[in-house]
Amino acid sequence: MRLFISIIALVYSLSFSVFAAETDTALTDPNQTLKTLSKQTFARLESERTKLAEHPEYIKVIINEELLPYFDYKYAAYSVVGANLKNTTAEQRNNFVDAFRTYLVNAYGHILIKYDEQTITILDNNNFKGKKIVNIPVRMRDNNGQVTQLSFKLRKNKKNGEWKVYDVIAEGISMLDTKRTEFGSLIQKQGIDEVIKLLLEKNDEFES
Repeated sequence: MRLFISIIALVYSLSFSVFAAETDTALTDPNQTLKTLSKQTFARLESERTKLAEHPEYIKVIINEELLPYFDYKYAAYSVVGANLKNTTAEQRNNFVDAFRTYLVNAYGHILIKYDEQTITILDNNNFKGKKIVNIPVRMRDNNGQVTQLSFKLRKNKKNGEWKVYDVIAEGISMLDTKRTEFGSLIQKQGIDEVIKLLLEKNDEFES
C-alpha cells in the first residue's frame, strides 16, 4: 500500500503524548522535528491498530496529538491564500485557518488510516544553519518494494526558533502549490468566503 502516493490523489480529488524536553529538542533541529513526528505518529498508529479498526474516526485524535504539534498549519494556510491575504479581514483569516486545519486533520487521517508498516528513511539535511526554510528528503518503501520519493518543507519560527513542517511534496507535487493554484482564482473572483465554504463542505464530506 503506497501511503503517500495517496497524498497526490487526495490533493487532486479536493479540485501530546510526548515529554516536554523531547519536544523542545525536536523543534530546534528540523531533522529531529521530522524524525520525532514520524516515530511518534507511526508508533501510535501501530499501537492503536485494534482501536482504529473498531473506531476509524479515532485517527483524528492521533493526528491532533502526534502530527499537528509539529505542523505549522497557520503558515500553510496563509501560504495557500498568498497575495490575496492582504484583502482579507482578521475574522476571515481565522475562519480560513480553522477550516484549513480541519481539512488537514481529515486529509491526513484519511491517508494514515491506510498505514501498513511502510519503511520510511529520512535523509538528514544538515545545511540549515542560518536558514529559515529547509527541504528534507524522505524515501518510503512499501511491502512490495515500491519506493515513493517525498520532500518535507520546514520553516523556522523567528520568534522561538522552532522548526515545523508546512508542506509535503510527493513525487515532485507540492500540496500547497496545488491548493494555491486551485484556490487563487476562486479567491480573486468570489472572495475567500467562498473558499472557506468549499473547505467546510469538503470537511463535511469527510465526516459523512
